[in-house]
Amino acid sequence: MSGQSQLSNARKPRQYGYWRAASLAGVYLLFGLHIAHWKITGRTLAPLELNEVMYTLELGILTAGFLFMILAMVSVLIVGRFFCSWGCHILALEDLSAWLLEKIGIRPKPVRLRSLLLVPPGAMVYMFVWPQISRLIDGREMPALHITTDQAGWASFITQDFWRNLPGPGVIVFTFFIVGFLIIYVLGSRSFCKYVCPYGALFSLADRVAPGKIISLGDCSGCGICTAKCSSDIRVHEELTVFGKVVSPSCLKDMDCVSSCPEGNIAFGFTTPSFFKSWKSHEKIKQPRYDFTLLEEGLLVLLFLGFFFSIRGLYGIFPFMLSMALAAIFSFGAIKAIRLVYADHVRLNQFQLMINQRIRRAGWVFAAIVVVVGAMGMHSGYIRYHEFVGWRAVRALEQHPSEMDEPSDASAMVELAYAHLMTTKKWGVYTPSALDEKIGELRVARAQVQAQGGDGAGAIAELESVIQDYPDLAIGHYNLGGLYAMVGRDADAIEQFEAALKLDPSDPETWNTLGYLLLKAGRMDHAEYCFHAAIERKADYAHPYFHLARLMAMQGRYSQAEIYIKQAAELDPESYGQFLTPSP
Repeated sequence: MSGQSQLSNARKPRQYGYWRAASLAGVYLLFGLHIAHWKITGRTLAPLELNEVMYTLELGILTAGFLFMILAMVSVLIVGRFFCSWGCHILALEDLSAWLLEKIGIRPKPVRLRSLLLVPPGAMVYMFVWPQISRLIDGREMPALHITTDQAGWASFITQDFWRNLPGPGVIVFTFFIVGFLIIYVLGSRSFCKYVCPYGALFSLADRVAPGKIISLGDCSGCGICTAKCSSDIRVHEELTVFGKVVSPSCLKDMDCVSSCPEGNIAFGFTTPSFFKSWKSHEKIKQPRYDFTLLEEGLLVLLFLGFFFSIRGLYGIFPFMLSMALAAIFSFGAIKAIRLVYADHVRLNQFQLMINQRIRRAGWVFAAIVVVVGAMGMHSGYIRYHEFVGWRAVRALEQHPSEMDEPSDASAMVELAYAHLMTTKKWGVYTPSALDEKIGELRVARAQVQAQGGDGAGAIAELESVIQDYPDLAIGHYNLGGLYAMVGRDADAIEQFEAALKLDPSDPETWNTLGYLLLKAGRMDHAEYCFHAAIERKADYAHPYFHLARLMAMQGRYSQAEIYIKQAAELDPESYGQFLTPSP
């Protein structure tokens, strides 16, 4: 049979590109419909975010995101990583970016690095494994799986707070630009999947035991077209020749290799799992040439870690994976810039940065960008350090007050938190509202320390200053009202407690204290309303019952007074049991 007839009888592969594009576009359509449903009805299915798995593992809350992750894992265990290339919104951005860049004549070169390959599995261990190890070390029990609602703080399935675990729109747009475009330009196609994504690392493990593979249907001519078309930088034709299937767990089953084979000898099918065959060296499989030396990659690791810890959580803005992506881009760029010092030639995609040890204009511009970004990273590290120490002190005050054995311990912790958070506010380029509010609360705490030390006048002056700076801080009004009451300025105290309740009407203690001051002032009706408001917010709060008993007695309503004093005594017998009349 002639070559032409053989070619005509070859299997004609399907064109999968349009189907995959439609599938990925459908993902974003579903996103839009999900958000629209929430906006229209006010409640919807909880977000199908994979990172909600952490809330299931840590708190035991069964979430829609956790079930979605289970379904994705089951699919990968059977058919391999189809989910990544046909259902992941980030990969859709990556492929769209690569396509757009190619349209304008830019085809990013895949960057081969050994060190950054450790990032995804490291992130996977940090997210899913380390919390469980930490739990065992602390002696905490594993949480029982349970279903919750919005009233419990974190709904399992139906929620009114769809955006509960998502960043703001600005951060989302910035994240899409970084992980969908910039990282592709700098590190190559699908570099986010390869060097950042922790879910990709988890799916890679599952893919090794999946029977679904890209397989060879006949003899391979070795033309290499499938390898050239592979966006995951896999030596497809060589793996098919040696193993009869693609064994690399980086294979995302996008079917580009299937569509590109001129002989139609590649297909998706089921075979024995590859397990760890990708680790086996073979003379027919060309080993990758890495872009950096071991020394350079060691320095890259240090730069990556330094930049990552400098920006992760900075100003409460930068999420985990965005921080890793930025750190990967910067550390790679920094090594390229350092090479300008000692290498002969340095190139970044279409830009020739240095030729024959002569730095070109593009090289100087690139070096300047790296220096500026590096300086920003150092500044961010300084701010992040003070944020970390300051907020850690705040958490110690809020979560472990019993560990403060002496007033001086609490005072020292307040001063520590205040000093570091004020440094963050003073030298940071942005002050989040949560940070500013917490600084106001710490100023209130410092004033309390002053008052406890006997400097009532100084405490009042400080709180008056706090109220001027933070007029919407309920705790500031409450504490200032308390100090006014202590020095006999009841009218001013009433004004401050009323201001506190306008800002936060949920606090029963504020209602009770305001009622007490109104009772002293003879404003009986308003005082009675306040005591009932305190009881409504906390039914087992003894003090308002006692004050109601006093008010009733002052008005001659003795039977009602007796009822209230009994309730107060039942709730707090140590304080109010003495007021009960002994039975004859």
